[in-house]
Amino acid sequence: MNIQDVIKKRRSIRKFKEKQIPDDILKDILESSLYAPSPGDGLAFRFGIIKDPNRKHALAKAAGNQMWLETAPVLIACCAVLDQDMNKLPEDDFSFVVNQTRFSKAWLDHLMAFDDRLMSQIFWSNGTPIIPGQHIILSATSYGIGSCWVGYLDVLKASEILKLPKTHACLFLIPLGYADEVPEEKDLKDYNQMIFSECWEETND
Repeated sequence: MNIQDVIKKRRSIRKFKEKQIPDDILKDILESSLYAPSPGDGLAFRFGIIKDPNRKHALAKAAGNQMWLETAPVLIACCAVLDQDMNKLPEDDFSFVVNQTRFSKAWLDHLMAFDDRLMSQIFWSNGTPIIPGQHIILSATSYGIGSCWVGYLDVLKASEILKLPKTHACLFLIPLGYADEVPEEKDLKDYNQMIFSECWEETND
């Protein structure tokens, strides 16, 4: 499939066949993450391959008791290598410059003053695995493998289940497997509802 076909074919799958994903295909799917853009080309994302039934069960519990997750042959744990404590970064650190421009110095000062330093670091790194994770989802789709993006997750509990070091956090899960359901066609918004040209007022007068 070309990339447009892959994008249009992708659906959220929550029912999976017991059929296992061949190791070479799984490796190829995960390697696609390495081609994703990354802030500063830091590649500060890590992906765990979870097949053990007990660990899948525990992660499903940590994901708001979404027990359908444990039926997927593979769960991908989408993790981030946490930035060091922001209070220890120099004021001219480029990530600060960027995020002060994006969100304001007042917001960063508020985040840095929050007592739970670990949670501040996790929040700071929340977006790290998202784009490479989407590469994984689209690559899986190209192989006829279903997936679903799961963000409803107790991050600290999931990280504990995976025995991650304190410098890492599991932020999302991606179940992978061959679909055992036919998903409904997507109810797409009209193109013109999603797009504006130049500035909002000119488009929506």
